[in-house]
Amino acid sequence: MKGIRKILLAVLGVIMITGAAYTAGAGVTLGPQAASAAPILYSEDTVTSIYESASPAVVEVQVTQPAGIGGRGQSGLGSGFLVDDQGNILTNNHVVDGAASVRVQFRDGRTVAASVVGVDPGNDLALIRVDPAEVSGITPLRLGDSDAVRPGEMAIALGNPYGLSASITVGVISGVGRSLGTGLTGLLQTDAAINPGNSGGPLLNTDGEVIGINTAVEAAAGARGIGFAVAANTAARVLPSLKAGVSLARAWLGITGTALTPSLAGSLGTGVDGGVYVITVAPDSPAEKAGLEGGGVGARGEPARGGDVITSIDGKAVSSVEELAAYVVSKLVGDTVELTVLRGGQSLDVAVTLEARPAQVAHRIVPQPRPRIPLPWDGHFRLYGE
Repeated sequence: MKGIRKILLAVLGVIMITGAAYTAGAGVTLGPQAASAAPILYSEDTVTSIYESASPAVVEVQVTQPAGIGGRGQSGLGSGFLVDDQGNILTNNHVVDGAASVRVQFRDGRTVAASVVGVDPGNDLALIRVDPAEVSGITPLRLGDSDAVRPGEMAIALGNPYGLSASITVGVISGVGRSLGTGLTGLLQTDAAINPGNSGGPLLNTDGEVIGINTAVEAAAGARGIGFAVAANTAARVLPSLKAGVSLARAWLGITGTALTPSLAGSLGTGVDGGVYVITVAPDSPAEKAGLEGGGVGARGEPARGGDVITSIDGKAVSSVEELAAYVVSKLVGDTVELTVLRGGQSLDVAVTLEARPAQVAHRIVPQPRPRIPLPWDGHFRLYGE
C-alpha cells in the first residue's frame, strides 16, 4: 500500500523540492503566439497538415543497454525529434540513460547511429546527435511558448508507441504546471494518448509548434487519458547547454511538504494559513544543514505538528510546493537562497545553500496503481526516499 499511496500523492502535485543548474546561452527561438487569432476547433485538415509537415522530423530512438549475464544487452524504444539542421535530436533522458548504443530510425525507414551529447536528468531531457548529412532536407520542429498554453487547447502527440512508427494521437491540454513525485515540475497534462514508446516525442499545438516533450503516463488501474509532457520552455532553457555537451546537475533543497490550507493550518495549529508546510527534511540535505525542521507523519499518514512553515523564498511569497519548486528550479547548484520560515510563532530568516541532488533520490518514472480510497486529510504530499 505504501507504493500505491506514493504515486497518487506524487501525481497530485507535491514533490521533493529540486532545481536544475543551467548554462545561459542563445540559439533557441520561441515560436510566436497569435494572441488575436481565432481559436482553431478540431479539423481533420489541420491535424493532417500538421502530421504531414512534422512527422518527418520525428524519429524512433532505438537503445541497447550494456550486456549483462548471457552476453546480450536489453533493447528499448523511445521517440525524439529534430530541433535544428545540425543533426540534434531532443528526447527523454530516461530513454537513453545508461545506453551502450543509440540508433534512430526516420520516417522513411533509414536507421543511423546517434550519440548522446548532453543530458538533464532533473528535467528528463537528453540531446542526441546524428550526422548532419542524414537530416538534409528535413525541416526541424520549432519550440513554441509553453507558458502561453491554456487548458482546453488542442494537443497533438507524435511518436512511436509500442514501436508503431510515425503514430499520431489528438486530445486537449488537461492542465498546466503539474508536478510528479519523480521530481519533474511545470509539466503539461494532456488526454492525447501517450503510451510506452511515445517518450521523447513532441506534443504539438495547432501551429505545429512543440509545446511539450512527452515523458510519462499515469497507467493506474482504471486511469485513462492522463499523460504528461515536459514544457517546451524548460527545454528551450537548457537546450544551449545540452548542445554544448553539458550534463546538467540538479540542485536540491531536500524537503517534502504540502500547501498549507486553512483547514490543515487549523488542525496543525500553525498560526498562519498560507505557505508550504515542511513534513520531512532529508538527512544530510541542504535543508537539514540549514536547520529546517519537519513535522513528520502521523499514524494515519497525515502531516504531524511541529514542522516549519516556509512563507517566502528570496522575498517572494510562496503558497504551494509548486511555486517553491518553480523558483528553486531556476537556481544553480551552489546558489544560496533566503527562506522566511515561521517556527513556533516566530518568523526566522534561514539561508540555504543548494547542492547537487544525490543519485539515490534521482527520479524514476514508474507508473503505479493509485489507491481506491480517499486520503483522510485535506492536503497532499510525497514522502522522501521514493
